[in-house]
Amino acid sequence: MTLKLTVLGSCGGYARPGRACSGYLFEFGDSDLVLDIGAGALSNMLKYVEADALDYLVITHLHYDHYVDVYGLLTARRFWERALPPLPVLAPAGTRQVVGEALSPESREEFLSCMEFIDAEDRVPVRFAGFEILPYEAAHSVPAFGYRITAGGRTICYTGDTDRSELLVDMAGGADLFICEATFTSEVKEKIPGHLTASEAGSIAAEARVGRLLLTHVWPTLDEGRAVEDAESVFSGPVDVAVDGLTLEI
Repeated sequence: MTLKLTVLGSCGGYARPGRACSGYLFEFGDSDLVLDIGAGALSNMLKYVEADALDYLVITHLHYDHYVDVYGLLTARRFWERALPPLPVLAPAGTRQVVGEALSPESREEFLSCMEFIDAEDRVPVRFAGFEILPYEAAHSVPAFGYRITAGGRTICYTGDTDRSELLVDMAGGADLFICEATFTSEVKEKIPGHLTASEAGSIAAEARVGRLLLTHVWPTLDEGRAVEDAESVFSGPVDVAVDGLTLEI
C-alpha cells in the first residue's frame, strides 16, 4: 500500500490570501490521519475526508495556526446524524483543558466527549490503524512536538514549529519526506527564536539524508521562491514548498 500525503494548509502565523494554515492529511489503506488542523485546514480536509470518517488527529502544539479548526471538527462530530465514537487526538499534555476553555460551561463536556485526548511523550511511539507515530520534543515557545510517522515501510517527518535542536536530525534521519518549518528566508536579517529559517531546514535535511524536503510555514509576507533557493543552497535533493492541495505518494 502507498502512503499518501495531501497538504491542507501550510501558512505560518496567518494565512496568505486563498490559503490555509498548517494541516496535513495522511492516507494509508483505509486509514486517514490529520496532522495539525490550523485556521482554514478543516475546510480543505472536507474535500477529501468527511468529519465522521477521520480516524486520527495529531497536533504539534497549541498555537492557533496549528489547532484552531479543532472546534469546527468538534462541532461537526458532536452534531453528526449518528453517534460517533470519540476521535483519538495525540497532542501535548493539557490540550483537553486548553480546548475546553473556549467552550461554554453548559456544553463543554458534551463537546469534549467527542474526542479522546492522548498525551504525546518524547520518543514514546504510538501505533494506530497502520501508522507508527513517534513524537519528538520541539524547541518552541510553548510545549510542542515534531512527529516521525511511518506506514508501509515509508516515513514522513514533520517538525511542527521549532528552533534548531540536536533532536531534529535524529527525528528526520533517512526519512522519505521531510516536512520542515521554514518560517524565515534570507530576506530577514534576524529570525525569532523558536523557529527555523529555510536555509536551516535545508541544512537539517542534508545532515539527516532525507529523500525529499517540503518547506512549510513560510511567513505570509515572505517569498516562498526565495525559501526554496535558500534550502537548495545547502541541500542537493528535491525541494518544494507545501501549498494547499499538493498531493504526494510516498
